[in-house]
This record gives sequence, C-alpha cells and structure tokens, in this order.
Amino acid sequence: MTDLFAIEWMGGAAEHHYRRARPLDEDITWETLDPSKYREAALASARRVWTDVAISEYAAIASFSQVVSALVEARAPLDLIGMTSDFLADEVKHVELASRLLMRLGGAAPRAFDPARLAPRPSPALSPLARANELALRVGTIGESYASGTAVPIMRATGHPVVRAVYTTILRDEARHVRFGSLYFEWAEELIDDAERARLAQVALQTLKQYAQLWQRPAPAAGDQSVATEAEARELGWLQHDEYKPLALRTVRDEILPTLRALKLPLPEAELDALLAT
Repeated sequence: MTDLFAIEWMGGAAEHHYRRARPLDEDITWETLDPSKYREAALASARRVWTDVAISEYAAIASFSQVVSALVEARAPLDLIGMTSDFLADEVKHVELASRLLMRLGGAAPRAFDPARLAPRPSPALSPLARANELALRVGTIGESYASGTAVPIMRATGHPVVRAVYTTILRDEARHVRFGSLYFEWAEELIDDAERARLAQVALQTLKQYAQLWQRPAPAAGDQSVATEAEARELGWLQHDEYKPLALRTVRDEILPTLRALKLPLPEAELDALLAT
C-alpha cells in the first residue's frame, strides 16, 4: 500500500533511550542555513533531492532489519550479528538528519512510497544461508559501497557548512557499514559452492541494473530556470547529471566490480559492459 512519505517523533521515554544510543549533533548549527538566500527553484530541487535521501536512509533501516534477521537464521557469528544490529540506529539517525535539513529547506517534497517494499526480500524458498548471502551482497557489497563511493566526493564538493556537516556525520557511520559485506563473505565464503556463486552473479547484475536508473536519468535542458544551477546544487549537497554520472560509473567500475570479482562470482561481463556504457 502506497502513502506519502512522512515520519513521526514520539518524544519522552523513546527519545530518551534513542538519544543515549545516538546523541544529538550539537555542532550542527542548523540556523545558519537560511533558505531566503536561495532561489525557489534551487530550494524545490534541494527538497526533492533530500527527500530522496531521507527515503533512501529509511529504506536502509528496513534493509538492515532484513539482514539481521537473515544472519540469525543463517547462524552467522554472534559478533557479526551484533555489529550489524548497531547499524539500525545509525540509519535512524541518518533519516533524522536528512529530515532536519528538509525542515530548514521548507519541508519534504511529496513522495509516494510503499513501506512494505523498501527492502530486498529474497525468495523464502532459498536456504537461510542463501538468503543471507543475497542480502549481504545487495545491501552490503553493492548498496553500501555505492552509497559511500558516490557520497564522499559529493560531500567534498558541498558548499554550505550545515549540509557538509550532515554528510560528514552520515559518512562517519557509512565507513563502518561498508565493511559489512567483506566481513560477511570472509565468514561465508567457504560455505558457498559454484552453483550459489552463479546465482549470486545474477543477483549482482540485477542489483546493478536497479542502481543504473540513478545515472540513466535524463539531464535537465540547458538553461532551464526551473531547476537548480550547478553552483546551487553543489552548495546544497548534490551534483548535476553531467558530474554525477561519471562518478557513479567510476564507483561501480573501481570499487564494486573488483570486490565482486574477488568473491569469484562468474559475472556476465558483456552485460555489465553494456550496462556501464549507457
């Protein structure tokens, strides 16, 4: 069932216990982000971008929830389960940060989403190990690597200190998240046979095709005054299409594919080449 994306804050005891786990970032001076200094077109674009970020981070809560459940069912090492469980609070914090930024920008853009379809859900017919393998590949090896690999250069290019501080806080957590995939397969590698590697190669291709939608989006028309300029985009925390696409492709080629090959997955190289040529 789809609905408009919105979040609630309960306060009281729930907030107290959450803040013990993830304290408020007192060093982010939110009030220094003054929306009156920007064109409405830039603010509208920023609200769309940061609403997408908030939904993406919300989806990460759902994804890591699925991962933790799969790790338990696959009887993964207890410390690995504990490490991954901690990521849930990180992702909640990331949604909070993106939402606070949206409040400064004038509120979220309207977005329909289905909470039940946020996370990948491997077939229940698979074994517990195969489900854990698939989720670790999708969420850890590909998802977190893509998010971190593209966000770091964007953070460095971001002009406004508040927006840069939000990125810095998120990326501090992502540095730990990005290790999950390699740690998982360090444990699981000896348990995976050739047939499972062949299946995971197809899972990887399918996942990368989903991410390709991010760099295949059409670029806005040159001189279109209804969207942010390149300078406005950098100031408020994203890159326009002409800069984002090569960054995305470089992240896949230089960071994700070498990791997939190191796992000895029989990747469909011709299909990958075609995908990265688009």
